[in-house]
Amino acid sequence: MIFKCVDHVGVAVTDLDRSIAWWSRLLDSEPFDRGTWLAAEIGDYVGTKVGYPNCDMSAAVWALPGGTVLELIEYHNPPPGRVDMETYNAGNAHFCFETMDIRADYERMREHAEFRSPDPAESVWGPYKGSLLWYLRDPDGITIELVQFAERGRVYESDSPLGHAYAMNRAGPAG
Repeated sequence: MIFKCVDHVGVAVTDLDRSIAWWSRLLDSEPFDRGTWLAAEIGDYVGTKVGYPNCDMSAAVWALPGGTVLELIEYHNPPPGRVDMETYNAGNAHFCFETMDIRADYERMREHAEFRSPDPAESVWGPYKGSLLWYLRDPDGITIELVQFAERGRVYESDSPLGHAYAMNRAGPAG
């Protein structure tokens, strides 16, 4: 593999303050950094990087398990549009977080999230067989999957071509 790790995942949101409150509840932590970048104040540094001249944006970032960072971005200029957030649409993605207690997560989030089914589903086939899965959405319709693995543990812990998903160091795969 030519890449060392996933550094961060960036997702555009419509209201950063609302998203910070929601994601802080889901992740049980506050963002470790937050900022606003205005082209009038810093030149068009951001615009030249993202390909939108005179871009203004705000962002907040969280540490995720495994060392990846989640970056939520609210674009101010250009003004954001909306896409169809249905999970089945090409280009849409979802986050999957491993949990130790999927029902406790439901209790914590049920007043704040749209759960896609009334109960978690037990996977009946494939490598996730026996695991509990539950899909929910954030206020912008971003899909999050929760997985509580069956007794045998994390599916790709031994089956990944990299051995263990977290067994990578800066030099490359462990092994």
